[in-house]
Amino acid sequence: MLSGTAFEVYEFAVAHPGWTKETASTALGYTIRDLNIAIGELVSRQLLQQPAPDVERYVAISPDVALSQLVDSDERLLIDLRTKISGHRADMAALVPTYLAARKRVSLDTSVEVLEDPAVIRKLLVDYGRDVAEQVLISQPGSGSSADVHEEGIQKDLELLQRGVIRKNISHASTLDHVPTRKAVAAISPAGGEYRTLPYVPLKIMIFDRNLALIGRQLHPEDRGALVVRDFNLIQVFINLFHVAWELADPYVLDGQDSEASVLNGIQHAILNAMAAGYSDEVIARRLDISVRTCRRHIAWMLEQLGADSRFQAALKARDAGWL
Repeated sequence: MLSGTAFEVYEFAVAHPGWTKETASTALGYTIRDLNIAIGELVSRQLLQQPAPDVERYVAISPDVALSQLVDSDERLLIDLRTKISGHRADMAALVPTYLAARKRVSLDTSVEVLEDPAVIRKLLVDYGRDVAEQVLISQPGSGSSADVHEEGIQKDLELLQRGVIRKNISHASTLDHVPTRKAVAAISPAGGEYRTLPYVPLKIMIFDRNLALIGRQLHPEDRGALVVRDFNLIQVFINLFHVAWELADPYVLDGQDSEASVLNGIQHAILNAMAAGYSDEVIARRLDISVRTCRRHIAWMLEQLGADSRFQAALKARDAGWL
């Protein structure tokens, strides 16, 4: 926006073609210093121009002509900037194949690497997920990923299974009540994907064949960093740990399948087992990664369903009902 002074000077210049600073100062009541500031503002917008460099007089320029001059200058700058960005993008893109090839040739003396950037981690997952030939093992804490994440992964998992790749996933028991996870399991299980649940999943792990293991660092709840393990022996340790957890885990039960989970959902079944083991509400909630209030709400519901007056009586009646 033009200042008020600049607007008045421009209006005066249009109406008085032979104007000077002195006549403008007398007519408008502005000092020469104020006029110089206003003239500089108008010149920068191409609204005033000097007929020649050595002429002290200024000529008013039509706004549409001034605009075309400004736009032409800005367009040239924009074209130059776009050319520069395209050059940077081409340079970086040319390095990507070299970067990925070098990643796969990393020697064992750098077998564990820390990655901080989630975008780099996703790129690594895509790279190894594309080349996996034997198995993908996943251990996933938390209550489940978003529907968008599952939708993106379903087709990739189906393609892996069609190539004969083993796909196993251990997730938190709360995902039995998570609709996006249930839909993903329903889509992938018929093709051979295997899913199981545990009431507590301590580590976020993704293992590709015996070539790479990606371990969530989990220094704090918002930590997105990951450890990239390429050492064969260390990867085998994580594979063994996964198989131990797999044997302890319960099959992921969908609606319509015969199981005691049809009576209780996954989190309720885990709470009931913990109650039978004598754990307090606070300990159960912490182990299952839920609030104490949520835990107690599930317990109250189960006591009501069982017609029990105490936790001890609930455990006895649960065994009689086949819930344990």
